[in-house]
Amino acid sequence: METEELKILLALEPTWTVSRNGVEFQTMHSTEILLDKATIRIGKWKRNIDRIEWLRPNVVRIRGRQRMRTETDVFTLYPGPRLPSRVDLRRRRRTFQVQLGRALKAFLPAPFAQRQMMHSDRRHGIGGAYPRFLAGNHAVIAVDPDEAAPTVNAVMSAALLWSGLIKRRVTVIVPKHRAQTIRSRLEVMTGLRAMFDWLEWDGESIAPLSAGPGDTRTEVHAFDPLDVREEVSRLLARFPGLQPVPNIAGRAVSLRFRGIDVAQVREDFTAYPLGEPLERVVAELETLRRFGSHHPIARAHEERWLESNLIGEIGRLVPSIDPAHIYPQVPSFVGEERNIIDLLAVTRDGRLVVMEIKASPDPDLPFQALDYWIAVERHRKSGDFQRSGYFRNVALKDQPALLILVAPLLAFHRTLQRLVSVFPQEVPLLQIGLNQAWKREIKILRRRGLVG
Repeated sequence: METEELKILLALEPTWTVSRNGVEFQTMHSTEILLDKATIRIGKWKRNIDRIEWLRPNVVRIRGRQRMRTETDVFTLYPGPRLPSRVDLRRRRRTFQVQLGRALKAFLPAPFAQRQMMHSDRRHGIGGAYPRFLAGNHAVIAVDPDEAAPTVNAVMSAALLWSGLIKRRVTVIVPKHRAQTIRSRLEVMTGLRAMFDWLEWDGESIAPLSAGPGDTRTEVHAFDPLDVREEVSRLLARFPGLQPVPNIAGRAVSLRFRGIDVAQVREDFTAYPLGEPLERVVAELETLRRFGSHHPIARAHEERWLESNLIGEIGRLVPSIDPAHIYPQVPSFVGEERNIIDLLAVTRDGRLVVMEIKASPDPDLPFQALDYWIAVERHRKSGDFQRSGYFRNVALKDQPALLILVAPLLAFHRTLQRLVSVFPQEVPLLQIGLNQAWKREIKILRRRGLVG
């Protein structure tokens, strides 16, 4: 085992960026990485080394297991405090494609000449992160375990869009240890499960996707109503243009100006993220953060700005929503991922509403919104929301939550309808397209779908 070479490499480079299973990325000093024969300690993780792979002269992948455990963790060490450049990213993806191509030759029932692709097809919404293979009648699309979680999860939409182009049955290969969200989706998307063949990659070989549901250990951040009404009222009297919204994660009430927090009121003190005096901050934002401005502040956090406008117009957007129970930016935790539900609300007759908001095109909007819907449904059925302080004194209906997608009409990606066509029938979906000038005034240009 090449531990001596690794020791030399660690001594030469003082700082490392460490990826654990392609999910957690940390910057560490070399003194935090210790080698002892066949054991390595990387920060808080200690593992017995199974294999050392040199991806490049100064990039190393270490596969290791905890003592008495069978599950393998993959650590990738990159020199320096930053992740690899775009060129290095392409090289890593190409290395994965070559490695996977060899495994496919062993897995497929007969040898075929392979045609390999990895180009980005923006027109059809297929990113360059997904190596594709054509071998005989087989079409295969995969994703590298070292990709970020959103990229791993988006292989589903890429596969669906690619299948419409090649007119063959598609096999999808997902990382064995990073498929929690994909399994969770397939649990409710039985039509999509049957549409493709699903395989998993463990870093060495290909096998059928493991049976069983995804990691369903989800939790919702508790909501604790705060006794801050007096201070909030005082500030709103001075600055009537501010909007109070619950800051659930921060245990505060945020006062926003066009989506930007200018004050965070807690029970023991009030913080001013942009400084004081508040008169100066609000006056400056009013000048710079306005419709028609090209200043960077006018383009920052546009989805927060749109969200704030929608909260103010919620009665016109969806008349059935109860304005007394609207929770923006609700933190939820699903398996390995930390997610934020844009708006969680309830109708006047007690039906939950999940609203996903986008200010710019995002091809993965439908499946991302479906993830939130799946998590909300789990908690609704378990009664977790009211136990966590949400929707007090509301009798929630035993019906699936409404899922609402809101974006400027031109920001809905051209692939949207293809992706929502595979949603489960029990998902009540409404799409609302807005005008491009929503910063000045919100107009509803199109509604598609049925709710209720």
